[in-house]
Amino acid sequence: MAGYFKLVDAHDDGFRVKLTAPDGTLVAVSAYYATKEEAVAGIELIREIAGTGPVVDHSRVESSEEAAFLFGLRTGQEGEGTLRSRH
Repeated sequence: MAGYFKLVDAHDDGFRVKLTAPDGTLVAVSAYYATKEEAVAGIELIREIAGTGPVVDHSRVESSEEAAFLFGLRTGQEGEGTLRSRH
């Protein structure tokens, strides 16, 4: 079974989308959407970019092993989808 999108009521009368893993683990929560139609459009946008969007790492590198791993990911991929980390 694949993960799924759960459309839920937001506390301020709008909607949010929860991305849930196949085992039920919460993976991500969307921004606020004022209408259900906007939330559904947000799901479609997530579906469109999720497989092709690059990973951009703006976090700190905590060890030389991690830096080497990140460097391998950056150089192991060509073009779109390349991981970039700050040093």
